[in-house]
Amino acid sequence: MIASLLLLCSWGEKGHQKINSSAPQFFPARLNNYQTWSEVLSDHGSDPDKRRRVDPTEEIKHYIDIDAYTDFVQAHEIVEGKEEAINKYSIEFIKKNGTLPWMTDSTYQVLVQQFEAKDWARAVLTAADLGHYVGDGHMPLHLTTNYDGKETGQQGIHSRYESKMINKYIDSIAVNGSHLHKIKNLSRYVFDYIYRNYQYKDSLFNADKVAFEKANHEYNDLYYQILWNQTKGFTAKMIRESSKSTAELIRMAWIEAGRPRIPENIGF
Repeated sequence: MIASLLLLCSWGEKGHQKINSSAPQFFPARLNNYQTWSEVLSDHGSDPDKRRRVDPTEEIKHYIDIDAYTDFVQAHEIVEGKEEAINKYSIEFIKKNGTLPWMTDSTYQVLVQQFEAKDWARAVLTAADLGHYVGDGHMPLHLTTNYDGKETGQQGIHSRYESKMINKYIDSIAVNGSHLHKIKNLSRYVFDYIYRNYQYKDSLFNADKVAFEKANHEYNDLYYQILWNQTKGFTAKMIRESSKSTAELIRMAWIEAGRPRIPENIGF
């Protein structure tokens, strides 16, 4: 998986920009100064993907092959705590199948520390990273061993869907702010959206098959139009929920850090 994913960027650059730049609109009035972060969050939404080109440890942070876990196949959940998971499944197994949920957790913890220290210049970049990993957790092909369609004879679906199609239609997705919910358990929150978004995997593979057949077995403009028509409902939902989850996690980090006042100007 690692060698192939080096060529891929989750949600594409435009998708991650949309997710990150839309997150601030969910915030309540007390976080109005966070609105000024929107541009920086957007500009740095793909920083983790860029790090993969130079940092060999970065790759496994972007996915979890959740269906590689027998527990998930049998009961639709796995042991979620990092240390408990290592003890049960082994560190080798976890590294092989991706560390996305635990990376999301650790990035959140760093953000809390930076909020506490009022290190705003670093905090906004960490928040951008957090939005990226949240976005990855809302992308079904980052949650399965069949991440690029090899198991079903649909090689290349990863970039076709999350980059090429998204680049064509991202402006059709509207993200509107809504009420944020409190997060009671961070690990449970992250795994819940991973489990929830995994369910769209089969619909995506089916849509790819339909589009390919109707486009005369070519990956042309007609193929992408049909793929979009087949997937736009759950695709737009995942993009919107990525933005909202990013906002909920950032607000939770701010609350845990003691609700520090966010300055209007953070130096960017």
